[in-house]
Amino acid sequence: MKKMNFIIVIASIAIILSKVMLSKDLTRQDPIEEVITLSGVTGEQHFFDPSSLYFKTGNLYKLIIKNNSDSKHYFSSSSFASSIFTRKVQVNFNGSTISEVKGFIREVEVWPNHEIEWWFVPIKAGQFTDLLCKVKDKISGSLHSDMGMIGKITIE
Repeated sequence: MKKMNFIIVIASIAIILSKVMLSKDLTRQDPIEEVITLSGVTGEQHFFDPSSLYFKTGNLYKLIIKNNSDSKHYFSSSSFASSIFTRKVQVNFNGSTISEVKGFIREVEVWPNHEIEWWFVPIKAGQFTDLLCKVKDKISGSLHSDMGMIGKITIE
């Protein structure tokens, strides 16, 4: 009898928790803030720091993409973009928001010494190895991805 009561209690808790989770507006969570820096020196090397990013499905993230280099860069990953719900991409300048972009986003371009915020909720798990920058280096003529600007994104 004790075992049966325990099972009923556990089942009841599971039902209540599932109802709470289903009614939760995932886009209105407090965001988990992650930062990636776009770095490098024209003619030498370009890279993402960190080059591996990790996210969990169902959580709201604010990915801050900072360009600390002397060149513009792309943050581009089609497989990542198709595995998330983008709430918005926010463009900030001197501490003020100057623009918001909403809808499906596949890549963003960030100019030297600027940053953007990409707000999203991962909806599909996977490992994505197509994070890269397709900008051509002004000195070498090589793509930034060929000069080291590649990365991996994991969604669990």
